[in-house]
Amino acid sequence: KALRAMRAALRRVHLYPDGGCYELKHRLSEEYGLSRDQFLIGNGSDEILSLLARAFLNEGDKVISSDCSFLIYPLVTQACGATYVPVPIKDFRYDLKAILDQIDDRTRIIFIANPNNPTGTYVRADEVEDFLSKVPKDIIVCFDEAYIDFVEAKDFPYLLFHVKTGKPNIILLRTFSKSLGLAGLRVGFGMASKELIQYLGKVRQPFNVNRMAQVGAKAALDDRLFLWRTKRLVSRGRLYLYRKFTQMGLSFVSSEANFVLVHVGRSGRKVSEALVQRGVIVRAMDGYGLNAYIRVTIGTRFELMRFIHALKKVLRKGEGLS
Repeated sequence: KALRAMRAALRRVHLYPDGGCYELKHRLSEEYGLSRDQFLIGNGSDEILSLLARAFLNEGDKVISSDCSFLIYPLVTQACGATYVPVPIKDFRYDLKAILDQIDDRTRIIFIANPNNPTGTYVRADEVEDFLSKVPKDIIVCFDEAYIDFVEAKDFPYLLFHVKTGKPNIILLRTFSKSLGLAGLRVGFGMASKELIQYLGKVRQPFNVNRMAQVGAKAALDDRLFLWRTKRLVSRGRLYLYRKFTQMGLSFVSSEANFVLVHVGRSGRKVSEALVQRGVIVRAMDGYGLNAYIRVTIGTRFELMRFIHALKKVLRKGEGLS
């Protein structure tokens, strides 16, 4: 549906896009039961992270998150002259209690990726509610929910009601890049109180979301079949990888996202480089301090079979790993 809508819109690309994303916000309003002025549309959710930093951070301020999470968090923090405080993960999960211990009078923003990238783990509903009850109301808590459509856990926190009831310091981020398959268009959105969205809008550039991205995103929201097929593919793909990793004697982290973190028993960087030589690209995790891990995104069954075949050969022969 997104492709058809964008093809039809090609004849109008000579016109500037709607700077307020009116039609996309209207459709999101219907989808999530919020008013249009509770949405901020960005050039990917990355841009909204940057807007949060620009709007609320000054030199000397603090941002708290995990030491093993989305790499954009420290980048947008440091770009504003603020200090990024990385709290160590615990059992590959955000340690919310340890984050609370780091809060002081200079803390302005807390970033929580749920499910987390790159571990695929999540923080439970009861943990989040206890956490939110203890966070000062003048600190913004950003829940980055890019992978939420892949979640199957029953105790995962669905926080939209906090936005609906007007909690002023919570913002939820979503993206069209993952489950809706529009990564190349770069479009994401934030949901928050009217006041918070209005404040962020003051630092947003006009025409930040292009015409094709708006058209494609709006159509994608109506493509229930595509979303269902994607979620089914990811669910089955996770189980396939779990089974194959177990057969190979490799430990892995159970995931609620569209990727799996696996321990390959040696340098993840060298394993990933050897896989590239076989035409398979995965993510090495040494940048997160997880030197013996790689992260593999779930694709089609054929792609996963090709990955497993290549991984077996690389690990068995030790190609390029010495």
